[in-house]
Amino acid sequence: MGIADPLEDPVGSLLQMRPEESVAFLAPVLLMKNFNQKIYWRTGRSSRRMHGASVTILSSGSCGNSIVFSSDGASVMIDAGLSCRELERRMSMFGLDPSDVDALLLTHEHTDHTRGAKRFCSMYDVPVYGTDGTLSLTPLEGVELRPISNRHAFEVGPLMVSPFPIKHLAAEPVAFSISNDGFKLSVASDLGCATPKVLEALQSSQVLMIEANYDDEMLMNGTYPEFLKRTIRGDHGHLSNDDAAMVCSHVISDVTKTVVLVHLSRENNTPEKAAQTVSDGIRRNGRDVRLEVTEHGGSKGPIGLR
Repeated sequence: MGIADPLEDPVGSLLQMRPEESVAFLAPVLLMKNFNQKIYWRTGRSSRRMHGASVTILSSGSCGNSIVFSSDGASVMIDAGLSCRELERRMSMFGLDPSDVDALLLTHEHTDHTRGAKRFCSMYDVPVYGTDGTLSLTPLEGVELRPISNRHAFEVGPLMVSPFPIKHLAAEPVAFSISNDGFKLSVASDLGCATPKVLEALQSSQVLMIEANYDDEMLMNGTYPEFLKRTIRGDHGHLSNDDAAMVCSHVISDVTKTVVLVHLSRENNTPEKAAQTVSDGIRRNGRDVRLEVTEHGGSKGPIGLR
């Protein structure tokens, strides 16, 4: 997790700012509350879709996050943290057509989740769904905005999208579950703790994508300043490998087919450590589940939901 980009890592970037800059930067986050929220409904486009439902990770980590869920009836992108050109390039690697995307779902406003949103959505006429807090702090001039509640589901074509609130150093962050025709995908990243609401929302997922940002020993013995270490480990920071293992031990059920670990730190984690720790949590649950790990900045997929 880098600390050079203020929106990508707001806490770490405070260390690089003068006092007056840090106050100006944090003010929108600290003051953002009590938004009026609405629900919008949308039908899917009529273009041809791939057969079956699958999810593809275009990128994961502080360098940029983006996931595409595709089905026969609709396609949605969760976050657009790469440049538009890079989103297009990585989509083409997996045979995905940007013009098939019906909606962009934003989890929060940090640059590693929104970098390419404005250009991509302008080029392909894609509406952006996000909470009022997220939309108000994301540069999206000229793009169709669809404000959502962080506690009410909405439709994108045949897909039921269920946002749920999470804790992170952002204005009004959410995670998402997407369900249709008996399948359910849940994506939970950039959250400092797994609240009871989060654990409830992740239940009955065929595919669970969960953050495993850091190995606690690597973080505490690493070069980050103590202030930043405390923030990362705090309730508005990120989930550790141990946290991800706990989540899996609580929410995996007979319907769960695949767990995918996302948003691994480049400096404070390794794919091997994350996989070992979370595997232990899955074994405690007594389930036979496929576990996959997405390396920092890496792509993965398509992962089927059947």
